[in-house]
Amino acid sequence: MPAPGPAVRLGVLVPSSNSNAETLTAALLATRSDIGVHYSRFRLPPDLGDPIDASVLGEAPSLLADVEPDAVAFHGTSGTWVGLDGDRRLCAELAEGTGAPATTASLAVVEALAALSVTRVAVVFPGPASILPLISDEYARHGLDVVATSSPEAVLANPEIARLGADDIGALLRPAFVPDAEAVVCIGTNLRSAYLAAAFERELGLPVVDSAVATLWELLRLAGAAKPVSGWGRLMETV
Repeated sequence: MPAPGPAVRLGVLVPSSNSNAETLTAALLATRSDIGVHYSRFRLPPDLGDPIDASVLGEAPSLLADVEPDAVAFHGTSGTWVGLDGDRRLCAELAEGTGAPATTASLAVVEALAALSVTRVAVVFPGPASILPLISDEYARHGLDVVATSSPEAVLANPEIARLGADDIGALLRPAFVPDAEAVVCIGTNLRSAYLAAAFERELGLPVVDSAVATLWELLRLAGAAKPVSGWGRLMETV
């Protein structure tokens, strides 16, 4: 007889300033009693251009390895502008260290766009506008065309991003729904755009790929536990 409780264990590496990852993931999995999620935290480097590697994560991956996860994710999007190849190297390190297949939020978004058969995207980014050309260039290297972008006028720290209200998030999202776009991508796992995604999809007709949602979506696929989840937009209904 199997042990009671969740049969599938997911491991998530969360930046210490992120207050969205755990609560959003719990909400997304409210109907999935078979899934357990385990978190380990680390501190982001001060510069957005700094790559994330094993030296930044410290003991966080090895602490996750102790629960013997079925899949692991780095819950951050810096690879979207620093380089997805660096995220792939990080995934190899995480897989070796934890014994489980690994992804990152940035790679999960790219996989999600492929699953939705999307190549032309509008990007919503809550960080500095100066990062947007780097995102466009990196996406172009992977066959994705950024046709529009939206970012706040003021530069926000990660905790400030998490405190943005629904009206502020909606004001960021709405300009991204342009005629040339096939999907709207929200990059930044502390931006609480996932809670608005389904309503915007219904109103404006384009799928919204939130990076925090994409992270869980890809984790479930890697763990062999993907099932449609309704109420959170088109991606979570895509298996």
